[in-house]
Amino acid sequence: MGEREFADLFRTYHSVIVRAAFNRLSDRSDAEDAAAEVFALAWRRRGESEGVLTIAWLYATLRNVVGNQYRGRQRHARRVENAQTASDIAAFDSRDEVLDMRAAVSRLEPVDRELIWMAYWEDLSREEIAQVLGCTPAALRVRLHRARKRLAEALSPTSSVEEASWTSSN
Repeated sequence: MGEREFADLFRTYHSVIVRAAFNRLSDRSDAEDAAAEVFALAWRRRGESEGVLTIAWLYATLRNVVGNQYRGRQRHARRVENAQTASDIAAFDSRDEVLDMRAAVSRLEPVDRELIWMAYWEDLSREEIAQVLGCTPAALRVRLHRARKRLAEALSPTSSVEEASWTSSN
């Protein structure tokens, strides 16, 4: 991968990786640092082989970087307490709704939580998510449907995912 291809990769996925890191770390500065580390590793690996630097590789690397940061931090309780996202998540009108939604998402199993973040906050296409997860788009649709159902249950027994403005153009 040459400099031009790397620059294209960076332009295409930098904001996605920053959002993904933010969703996992709940701190803008930590998210920027994690994204910088991911792309520094990508830069060093750019000449190793074709196909290594894909969205799936970036996400796997991000998971490792975030895992290293998690070991130095308290887990979910601290992330929810420090949530600062009113301006970062445009789907909701008030900070209380954002905090309620983030709290509900944080109560999901890690697999569902990752899927909800990728699909709705990180704006990955269904094909990109399937690639990251190593599944087919059909399997992804089923997994996403189930994750949305569990999120609706976490919000309240009478809530529906549609009421929470969960729509996607992907």
